[in-house]
Amino acid sequence: MTWQLYTIISVLALSSSVLLQKVLLSKFKSDPYAYAVVFQGLVGVLLMIFALLVDFKLPGIQDVIVPVIVSVVAFGLGHIVYAKTLQVVEASAFSVLFATQAIWIMLLGILLFNETLTILQIIGAIVIFCSVGLLVKNIKELKLDRGTLLGLLTGLLFGVAITAWSYVGRHTDGTSWAAISFIGTSLVAFLARPQSAKHMSKLFRSKVLLSLGVLTVFYAIGSLTMLYAYKEGAFSIVTPLRQSSIIITTLLALLFISTERNRIKRKLVAAALCFIGVLLIVV
Repeated sequence: MTWQLYTIISVLALSSSVLLQKVLLSKFKSDPYAYAVVFQGLVGVLLMIFALLVDFKLPGIQDVIVPVIVSVVAFGLGHIVYAKTLQVVEASAFSVLFATQAIWIMLLGILLFNETLTILQIIGAIVIFCSVGLLVKNIKELKLDRGTLLGLLTGLLFGVAITAWSYVGRHTDGTSWAAISFIGTSLVAFLARPQSAKHMSKLFRSKVLLSLGVLTVFYAIGSLTMLYAYKEGAFSIVTPLRQSSIIITTLLALLFISTERNRIKRKLVAAALCFIGVLLIVV
C-alpha cells in the first residue's frame, strides 16, 4: 500500500477510537491512569501476537536504541500528562493544544531528516490548523493558565514521541517495533504511578472489557498504519494530513453522539477548510 492509503486508514481508525474512548471513559468512569496502562498494554499484546504470527524480528534495533528509549519514555509521560490535561481543560480547547504536536513533528522532520516544505504545503498546514481553531468555543480559553501549559506540554511530548517512534520504525520491522513500544509505554505509565494498579480490575469486567477490546483493535490498526505512513512518506507531509483526524472525529461525533450536536455550522465549516488544506498538501 502507499503512504497515502496508510494515512487514510490511520486517520479513520484513530478517529473512531477517540469516540470509543470517550464513550468508554464517560460511561464506565475509568481511572485515567489505570486506563492508560491497561489500554496501552492490550494494544501491545495484540500487536505482539500479530508480529509473532508474521515473524517477529527487530533487525538493527541496537543502532537506534536512543530514539527507542526517547519514544517509550516520551509516550509514557505523554499519556500521563494527557490525562492530567483533560482533567482541567475542556475538549474543545484541548483539541487545539494537542494539535501542536504536528508543529513539533514537522520541525523535527526538517531539522533531523533534511525534509523540505513547499509554499502550498505550508499554506495547507496553516489552513488545517485554522480549521481546528474554529472548533474552540472561546479563544480566551487558550490563555496561558495551568491547563494550557499542560496541553502544550502534551503536544510537545507526543511530537517528540511520534518522531522518535516513526524514526525507529524506518530502521527495523514496523510491526514488531510497534508491539514492543506499546508494551514499553504501558510499563513506563505504570512505573510513574504504581498505585493505579488498584483501579485496573474495574477494566476487566465483562461489559467494559468488550468495549475495550473493540477499541484496542481500532487503535492497533490506526497506530500500525500510522507507523507505515511515516515510514513510506515524509514527516512534514504526513503530519499535517494526520491532523484531519480531529475534523473526522468531530463529524463522527455529530453522527453518533447526540450530545455533540452543537455548533454544527461551525464544525462543518471547519471540516470544509480542513479538506481544502489537505488538497493543498497533496497536490
